[in-house]
Amino acid sequence: MTMIFKSLNIPLAMHKTLGPVQEIEYLGLMINSKDMLAYLPDNKKIRTIAKISEFSSQKTITKRQLLSLLGHLNFAARVILPGRSFITYMLRLASSVSKLHHHVTLNKACRLELHMWGLFLESWNGIHLFLNSDIISASDLHIFTDASSTKGFGGYFQGHWFCEVWPSQLMIEQRDDWSMAFLELYPIVVASMLWGKFWSQQRIRFNCDNQATVQVIKKGRASSHCHAINTLLRRLTLTAMQHNFIVLAQFIPGRQNTVADALSRFQFQEFRHLAPEAHKHKTPCPPYYKVMQI
Repeated sequence: MTMIFKSLNIPLAMHKTLGPVQEIEYLGLMINSKDMLAYLPDNKKIRTIAKISEFSSQKTITKRQLLSLLGHLNFAARVILPGRSFITYMLRLASSVSKLHHHVTLNKACRLELHMWGLFLESWNGIHLFLNSDIISASDLHIFTDASSTKGFGGYFQGHWFCEVWPSQLMIEQRDDWSMAFLELYPIVVASMLWGKFWSQQRIRFNCDNQATVQVIKKGRASSHCHAINTLLRRLTLTAMQHNFIVLAQFIPGRQNTVADALSRFQFQEFRHLAPEAHKHKTPCPPYYKVMQI
């Protein structure tokens, strides 16, 4: 190509000429054709982390400063796709004042979003360029999860399975504020933590018999007062990013989720009848504090 351009007397900017290589910077992002990764260059990553750290220590910042930070985060979201779910509150905060020199208060909700972005950038900042284009139903991968409000929760994946009573920290029988949305989401998060390493590059649509759970998975967040659900969603988001899969959800009637339903109710004879290929011993669940730790 350079010989052809030279023969035609077409000038080339040699400082912009590069190749053949397996890694190149394009439109501000690094693209690796060997590992099929796109990621932030180190200088942009370090600068964004520094801004997050600087603002996290302040009680108030100007609208101008917040918009500058949002610009960095919006750019990073090109490769950190779930990150878009963690800028919505800051966008609303920026629009709450009219002048660029006006100050906004960085409350707890805002700091949690900044904390999530810090985790994204410090522990993981690359994505596979190509996820499988087709959406795969969790049932096609033999992934089933379910929760029983009075007994416990369970999950199944290709012969692996778990079931546990609800952690004592939840005090299910004594509290009314732990909604079924939280309880149905919990085993999905546990299954992702246990088996997400097997789901790389998949777009997985989980089947759930609770409409509220389906909606919070689709939105990537619950209302601001649902702190427990948002903590679970943050854990699910981090796990999905670390193992490079996408979680989707759709509603199905509970009667179509018989395998996990039997596990959540500790009906082991029924479970063995429905899944005779299941392993003899269950998979230990991560402790509650790890599931809820962000």
